[in-house]
Amino acid sequence: MEDLDKTKSLLDQLNVGIITYLGKKNGVCKVDLDQRTPADRHAVLMWEQRNTCFLPEDLKNFYLTTDGYKLTWCVKMDNGPIPLGKLHINKLSQLTRIGGSIAPSHVNPTLADLDGDSDTEDPVSGQEKPTFDNRCKVFELDPCDGYGRVCLVYKESRTGMSYFDANEIFDGKYTSELVRFGGNEPRVEIWFLDRALRWHFLSDSFVAYYRLLLMHMGLPQWQYALTDIGLSQQAQQWFNMYAPTRLELDRESMCDPHTLPSIPKSGSVLDIGKVFKGKTDKKKPASSSQPNAANAKKKTIITSAKSQQVSGLRTSASTSQLPNKITK
Repeated sequence: MEDLDKTKSLLDQLNVGIITYLGKKNGVCKVDLDQRTPADRHAVLMWEQRNTCFLPEDLKNFYLTTDGYKLTWCVKMDNGPIPLGKLHINKLSQLTRIGGSIAPSHVNPTLADLDGDSDTEDPVSGQEKPTFDNRCKVFELDPCDGYGRVCLVYKESRTGMSYFDANEIFDGKYTSELVRFGGNEPRVEIWFLDRALRWHFLSDSFVAYYRLLLMHMGLPQWQYALTDIGLSQQAQQWFNMYAPTRLELDRESMCDPHTLPSIPKSGSVLDIGKVFKGKTDKKKPASSSQPNAANAKKKTIITSAKSQQVSGLRTSASTSQLPNKITK
């Protein structure tokens, strides 16, 4: 019981009050957090030995607190509640590798064949993109319900070669920040892989990604808000309802100040003054000023026309009288 209570208190600290915040939102219902026990330390060591790399310290502490994470919430509709938000991180057993070293073959193409045709840098962050060959190790953190994948990426370090004694590694002399990965000390980052197999940088650590996950409240396709692709129209509708400030911050972080006004915003922005317009608003003199302005324009046009006609008559009359005066 003490371990269970300790786990619940740690989960409350990890949630940072998001359950209470969602409960106060209009239309939100069925906020459900999947209570999970911590991962076994032996299971963590077995994963590191099987994949020949150590977990980052922040992710390892997360798994030793809870084996994965899943928080879902729904919205009320006329035909009943529908699921909308989902905050998900795979269990340790589901942290599987994507790609890897496969024997080359002309008959069976692999993901590594795409690396030659792709750009080397992310156009938004400028970070070097991961690869599916032996230069990187890619593990799936979140399947994202099929619209992409959030991945934990170990990148090969470009520093000098470093060799370690295997006995010293397994004796715990080196921390998890030092990984024997091809003789180098790799960089660990979080990337998003979309359905077109394009890489998009999210964060340089798991803690930073977890903060992004909480701030976006698990809204559908929220990772696309941090890419050059952008959100779909339906996803923008949900952001305008439940996280409009977060959407504006994502747009500012993705664009330069000079190009920010050119971004097309959602076409369904409500004018609160028109929706909740009272009877007193209809009697404002501002509405009556428009016909007056139109009448004024019409009057000016008529007077100008008359003046042109009168002036034309006068000029014609004066010219017609000139011969008479001359003859006289």
